[in-house]
Amino acid sequence: MVKVGDTVSDIREGLCAGVRSIGVAEGSSVMGLTQAEYEALDSAGQDAACERAARVLREAGAADVVRNLSELPGLLGL
Repeated sequence: MVKVGDTVSDIREGLCAGVRSIGVAEGSSVMGLTQAEYEALDSAGQDAACERAARVLREAGAADVVRNLSELPGLLGL
C-alpha cells in the first residue's frame, strides 16, 4: 500500500499510517501556481517549479516524488 498526494498533509497522512508516501510535484498545492500560471512558464521555469515542490514534499517525508501521475506506474513497477 502507498499514499500518493500533492500536499504536505497527504505525505504526513501516509507516514502516520505507516505506508510509503509518494509526492506528486506538478500541479501540487505546494507549487502555489494555478494551471494557467504553470503553463505560462517556459520549460526551465516549469522544471524549477517542480524541483521546488519536490523539495518541499521530500522535506515532509515523501519516500519518492514523481513529476506527474504518468510516472507513477514506472515507480511502482507496474
